[in-house]
Amino acid sequence: MFNVGFGLDSAPLLWELDDIEHRQLPFVQMLAATRLAQRVKKGMLPVMKARLDRPTPTTMNSLFVKAATKAGKPAEVYFKDSWASGVPADVYLQQAVSGGMRPHKRFEKALIARGVMQASEYAVPTAQFMNQYGNVSRGTMTKILSGLGASETRSGYQANASDSARSKRKGNAHRFFSGEVDGTRAVWERKTKGDEVRPVFVFSASAPRYRTIFPFFKIGQNIVKAGYSAEVAQAFADARATSR
Repeated sequence: MFNVGFGLDSAPLLWELDDIEHRQLPFVQMLAATRLAQRVKKGMLPVMKARLDRPTPTTMNSLFVKAATKAGKPAEVYFKDSWASGVPADVYLQQAVSGGMRPHKRFEKALIARGVMQASEYAVPTAQFMNQYGNVSRGTMTKILSGLGASETRSGYQANASDSARSKRKGNAHRFFSGEVDGTRAVWERKTKGDEVRPVFVFSASAPRYRTIFPFFKIGQNIVKAGYSAEVAQAFADARATSR
């Protein structure tokens, strides 16, 4: 979250204000901070598109602005921190913003809990299962977890593959398996014909490490610095125009 808040309380500045401008200070602060936050969001979007690896529409629509208040609460520019389902943007963008090692994802935690993957391993997807955004679809991951018996039980519903006729028709328990093939530990998919298999997720013994490619806070600070004077001046002008 990037906050945009400031106080117009320097003595030289206050001496130059007339009575109307003094009374309008809370409004000016709120208006200028909110407009600067809107500038930050607008400036962030092309950087996200340029620097992130094939960002999804969900990622591009995850940036929000919360207006400042007259009470002094700063404006906020933030990534949505919750979804109806899936991982929120403020979680999966942390490595792009700050760099460092990637923590285990929910999918990996499920495999570890089931004993499919070791706690020190990470699941790296193979190219043939990635979509246009470089991700494995949620539907494929759900089928894998079901086939490996690693799905979570929610609201009394168990999504794991079983011996029922309906589950056998889906075929996930036969289609996906985990283990070592030709020296490679992975989640594998059995092809529809013959004995051929191909890896879906290869297990890596080291955590993926990321460099900072989207310095969110630095970009925000630069945008605020560049637009500060103009937005404060415009906020004072608007305050005078609407004063009674």
